[in-house]
Amino acid sequence: MFDFIRSRFIDGFRLLIVSIKKKTFWLLPPLFILVLFIIANWCFPLPKERLHPPPSRIVLDRNGEWLRAFLADDGMWRMSENHNTVSPLLHQAMLTAEDKWFYYHFGINPVSIVTALYDNIKAGEVVRGGSTITMQLARLMEPKARNVPNKLIEMFRATQLELAYSKSEILNFYFNMLPYGGNIVGTAAASRLYFNKPQHAISLGEAALLAVIPNSPERSRPDKFPENARKARAKILDRLLAHKQISEQQWQEALQEPIPTKRHPLPFNAPHLSRLLVKGNRSDIATATDGRIYTTIDAKVQETAAHILREYLSAATAGIASHHAQPHSASTGAIVVMDTQSRHVLAMVGSHDFFDQDASGQVNGALAPRSPGSTLKPFVYALAMEQGWITPETLIFDVPVNYAGYEPVNYDSIYNGYVTAHQALARSLNVPAVNLNARLKDITLPAFLKQAGITTLVPTQKYGLSMVLGGCEVNLLELTTLYAGLANMGEFAPYQIVVSGQQSENLLAEGFRWKPKTADSSQRLFREETSFIITEMLTTSQLPTNTVKNPGAFESTMNLPKIAWKTGTSYGHRDAWCIGYSPKLTIGVWLGNFDGKGSPMLSGTDSATPVLFAIFSALTGQDTHRWFTKPEQLKTREVCALTGAVPSPHCPAHKSDVYIPGLSSVAVCAIHKRIYVDSDTGYSLCSHCRNLSTGEFKEDTQHYTTPAAYNSVETQIFEEWPAEAATWLGKNGFAVPVLPAHNPLCTGTIAGTAPIILSPTEDTVYYIRDGVPLTQQKIQLSASTSNRTQQLFWFLDGELIFKGNAEEHYWLTPVKGEHVITCVDAEGRSASRPLYISVF
Repeated sequence: MFDFIRSRFIDGFRLLIVSIKKKTFWLLPPLFILVLFIIANWCFPLPKERLHPPPSRIVLDRNGEWLRAFLADDGMWRMSENHNTVSPLLHQAMLTAEDKWFYYHFGINPVSIVTALYDNIKAGEVVRGGSTITMQLARLMEPKARNVPNKLIEMFRATQLELAYSKSEILNFYFNMLPYGGNIVGTAAASRLYFNKPQHAISLGEAALLAVIPNSPERSRPDKFPENARKARAKILDRLLAHKQISEQQWQEALQEPIPTKRHPLPFNAPHLSRLLVKGNRSDIATATDGRIYTTIDAKVQETAAHILREYLSAATAGIASHHAQPHSASTGAIVVMDTQSRHVLAMVGSHDFFDQDASGQVNGALAPRSPGSTLKPFVYALAMEQGWITPETLIFDVPVNYAGYEPVNYDSIYNGYVTAHQALARSLNVPAVNLNARLKDITLPAFLKQAGITTLVPTQKYGLSMVLGGCEVNLLELTTLYAGLANMGEFAPYQIVVSGQQSENLLAEGFRWKPKTADSSQRLFREETSFIITEMLTTSQLPTNTVKNPGAFESTMNLPKIAWKTGTSYGHRDAWCIGYSPKLTIGVWLGNFDGKGSPMLSGTDSATPVLFAIFSALTGQDTHRWFTKPEQLKTREVCALTGAVPSPHCPAHKSDVYIPGLSSVAVCAIHKRIYVDSDTGYSLCSHCRNLSTGEFKEDTQHYTTPAAYNSVETQIFEEWPAEAATWLGKNGFAVPVLPAHNPLCTGTIAGTAPIILSPTEDTVYYIRDGVPLTQQKIQLSASTSNRTQQLFWFLDGELIFKGNAEEHYWLTPVKGEHVITCVDAEGRSASRPLYISVF
């Protein structure tokens, strides 16, 4: 610093010598002032950061409409805007009131200062100031007491401002920093709070009022001293008229405009999302320098969804069944509406009422991890389809199963025996979904969900088969995004919720971090054909009971739009879900209680579905003329009407089914079989025994001695059901035929499926408890076998312990040790399983 001052002093001394030599003494004062200014400017630089006080955070929708505004960090309402958005009327009134020579001076107006000094001396008090707008900005930047020394500092700062910024920029700072009483700062905030309109839309009277309030912010506050504000406004209007800047008619109309007597409330839309964006310690959020956060939310869609949710919950609570949905015990709910193609979140309703303390209304239900119930089932079916196991008409068994002690049951506790894959998904059956989940190999359900962007899964947790029934946690926002992947024909991508200029960002639920969307953020996880098939299967889901019984049960569901949709109900009826999509929108609905309380009346089908259809109807009407285009690679073929497999020559009836060439299974129907039967004995004949002799049977050789063909062999078509289901089907009244017994004199082995041991369960250790009689600790032996034979033989460590029908159960007295249990059917097919028995 010393070197700088010394160099400036030397430069000044040189100029002084030059002026003496050239006898240009009149240059000395300006040169001295210039050098002094340069030194002062270097020693006391302009504090530019004070021109940027913290702005109020404003969350806007996709159209620029305000969703919600928040106080600045210093507790002020400060809504910074570019002065180009200022009304020309306000611009004119402000310059007339404060500095009509603003565009002609360099921060200081000597004439104005001298005139003000003369007027003040003449009046004996301060009646006017000589400060320019630039000097006033300097005072706003560094507030000080009004005295001569501080006035000189303001003049110095004003000169610095004029050197550093353009007139337009100075005006912009000025309009944004003017005080308007209380905690209102800037013309934009004053216009919103006093007139409930943006500053570019204010009238002449409103512009005049905004021009005079800063002269005495507290005494001229219209909400506290309206008469003072009226008188001050009149003076400005009189001055505008005197300068012929307005007509007499404009003057009269402006004088008649009412003075606002209270502050207007600011918009309060999307409160959960707005608070998350502003109050969530989001230093990495893409916020504009003016404090504005631009979102993808559509205010109209947001309000429509919120209104429907409030109306439904209110009506359901009242239980007006003749006009509204059936009553249930959900105290709140959440909704996400998403543009299908862009994944822009158009609405995020976190709860039905932000201020409902009893229902914990400030919890954001769209981001709360909850059990998804059955809403993950479509993705298991899609994965099974991707691995070539099923098509829509593939036969799937719905019979009791046991996976190491886990026994899934359907929602209604009823087993259906067998259904098609289409029926199983449309009816949301649990057992078929678990069976498919158990078969997934290449890509499991947890792996797929993580790959598709679900962040609520615990990395260290091993998810079991129950995951497909809700044995995990997801949030509504990510679940809706997951379905948008199906709606985009298998292309999955992150949702978008915040936009700043051209920069889009994605909110991740894990840690609520913000991650920019990149060009490669979308990924194809399903084939288009798979996604189209699943979509078509989901268009036939079961309608809500109340809608079926009474189409007018909920106003907006009278004419239901065509959508693909899936419901879900968590264990204990704690959560009711319904997710639906069309080419235009993807919508997710959750109903429940934030305290986790369940209710027998709460279900996805009857509770959440009416809300989903009401929102679709309100937003799209019956706009169903545009639907998903069937992929060209998706073909149609004839399949067995029973099994849905490629028909064999023995299948009696056919039907059509869609399939994916090169992917879908080409296995031939294995249930319909041609069997050779000896009409004399009624025995079935295998390829070996069909060539047996009818001569004398020799005990020592175990076969006939004289070769001769049977003379009374006929062929019949039978249904041979696999072992995994035949026993249960036959026991529960299904039309499962009894196949003719195999010729007992034949030593050949009949092809077919071996028995399936149901109990004891695999990978299970059984314990003997001390003090409990062994007769009360017996282990059940049960198995299922095909309908070719029902007779079973049970062996323990190679010794026969029971012989009986498959429908009979044997109870084994436990003996400590490692054993092998074997089940053999009457035709020699067997299955074995280790049995571990220990002492507890």
